[in-house]
Amino acid sequence: MKRRMETGKLALFLLLGLSLGVLTCFLAVSVFAVNQQLSLTRRVWADQAEESGGHGREGILPGIDEYALGNATPAQLDGGGDDNQGISSIADAITRLNEKSTSIKHTVTTAQLVAEQKETQSKQIKEKKSLCDLSNWRTDVCEMTGDVRIHSNSSTILLLNSQAREESWQIKPYARKFDQSAMQHIKQVSVRSSSGGHGVVVPACTVNQTLVPAIVFVIGGYTGNYYHDYTDVLIPLFITTWQFNGDVQFIISTRNFWWVDKYNPILKQLSRHEIVYWDGDEQVRCHRRVIVGLHSHKPMSIDPERTPGGYSMLDFTKLMRVTYGLERDRPVWRAEEKPRMLLIQRKGTRQFTNLEEVVWTAEEVGFAVEVAKAESMTRVAEFARVVNSCDVMVGLHGAGLTNFVYLPTGAVVVQVIPFGNLEEISRSCFKNSSEDAGLRYLDYSIGVEESSLLEQYPRHHPVFTDPKSIHRQGWKKMGQVYLDHQDVKIDVDRFQPLLLVALEHLRQYTIED
Repeated sequence: MKRRMETGKLALFLLLGLSLGVLTCFLAVSVFAVNQQLSLTRRVWADQAEESGGHGREGILPGIDEYALGNATPAQLDGGGDDNQGISSIADAITRLNEKSTSIKHTVTTAQLVAEQKETQSKQIKEKKSLCDLSNWRTDVCEMTGDVRIHSNSSTILLLNSQAREESWQIKPYARKFDQSAMQHIKQVSVRSSSGGHGVVVPACTVNQTLVPAIVFVIGGYTGNYYHDYTDVLIPLFITTWQFNGDVQFIISTRNFWWVDKYNPILKQLSRHEIVYWDGDEQVRCHRRVIVGLHSHKPMSIDPERTPGGYSMLDFTKLMRVTYGLERDRPVWRAEEKPRMLLIQRKGTRQFTNLEEVVWTAEEVGFAVEVAKAESMTRVAEFARVVNSCDVMVGLHGAGLTNFVYLPTGAVVVQVIPFGNLEEISRSCFKNSSEDAGLRYLDYSIGVEESSLLEQYPRHHPVFTDPKSIHRQGWKKMGQVYLDHQDVKIDVDRFQPLLLVALEHLRQYTIED
């Protein structure tokens, strides 16, 4: 009897041991499944974040901290739903037993996911930029190579490629996209890529120019203002087309045909082909390469690191000298001749009210002075020769200073900045650009006592005491006060030392060369 009881106990212990072993195996398998599910969940979510363009830290889901993701439980990852309570409890138990190792493991996994995401995003960005680049805050540009068909009547440019996806962009090809006022009347062009299937209507070519690239752009916005003619069109056009060495065709949308006539000498230097006017063109023009829009780098200048051949503002100014037959590449210092100064007198507003006194002071310093009136600038070729004959150009902030592009390399630009906290605005237009062109830049800021605003406002007015408060009222208000209704009476005693600096620069520049 006793032996039977001992045998029963042994059988019971064996059964309990077997049950415990089964339970242990079950737990182990469950934990392994949880870890597999956790890894899969993370990878799927990371992929979703990448596709949706999530802007969380290092590409992880928005609003989720990278460390928190690396240490989250499955319940946290899955939103804590009731269906996951059992799995959550097991994973929590394992995590509490081995917190450090789990943290390290998950952190490594997250880092790997981040690296993979970065690589994938980089590839996606390259793919997206292969046809249209919308990333530049100054301009949108599409570049197409292959079977490109330009259909003016439908304002559509189609890239036909059997491997292409059905994609489209709406482009305003004028290099000032950050300026809503300038862009509101710019013609919009539809740029499409298509495989030609799914019922897409493909216009038949009526003009084949497969050997000649084409540039499509608009002359509008602020064109007609001398400064904007260059910074918005001519310099971007040079950046975009100089690589083609004249073998490129311009397809232009404009109503300003006078503008084309005015700058035709420059346009002919950039293209030896006939200009095609987009508006009203009945043809379907086919090219192997088409660029829609003009590349633009910065105000009135060029970044040589972003051009195909490394060309710069120096190359642009050399082109201007070739275009208009300008003789002087650099100032020449001769003891028997005074260096020449061009003093630009604006028409209407921002005038020198003591022009004669300024001229006399410059002559006393040692310059031969020539005064130019604003209306003479409309005759570009003639005025370009006058500018090129001078060594120093002086003018109040405004479009007239754009003529620095005709000065010989090494000459001096002196910008007189009106009162009103306008230094940053004025320098952004002409400082870097003139220096990029190989010129010496100097500026002179007008003081309160030199401004005609004293005749319009009391001395304690915010116009004088707090110019920034005027700026905060918007560009229109600021322009009305400080640009449209201000003339200057230069303090020649304060101005004279700046003229001496310009003179000394010319002496050193010409001697060193």
